[in-house]
Amino acid sequence: MLTVAGGILEENGMILIAQRKRDDAYGLKWEFPGGKLEEGETGEECIVRELMEELGIEVEVMGLYDELAEDDLTLLYYQVKWVSGKITLNDHERVQWVFVDELDNYDLLSVDREVAMKLIQRGISEGFN
Repeated sequence: MLTVAGGILEENGMILIAQRKRDDAYGLKWEFPGGKLEEGETGEECIVRELMEELGIEVEVMGLYDELAEDDLTLLYYQVKWVSGKITLNDHERVQWVFVDELDNYDLLSVDREVAMKLIQRGISEGFN
């Protein structure tokens, strides 16, 4: 069973999404940035590490937003708060800040689309207290 953590970073009413590199699996699809848990690592530790590695930013985990299971994959989506650092594209083509109701305009990975639809339905105010 593979477990992946994704970060939902909200700032000024907008959500950060990242576009996968062209030559990656699912190249040029958009996603909530994150990655695979390493052995012995918690989901919270993973998302902090992954956002530092992928984007060069330090985040604080505010809580678990959603958990999805698909075949042999578990996805943990964490609400995170930007603490420090400047976004550097270490693992993505580009990043984009989007309003929640604009998330469905992007070609998101299917599992991330499910979470995006929940964000749209709930709105920022309910999802990020």
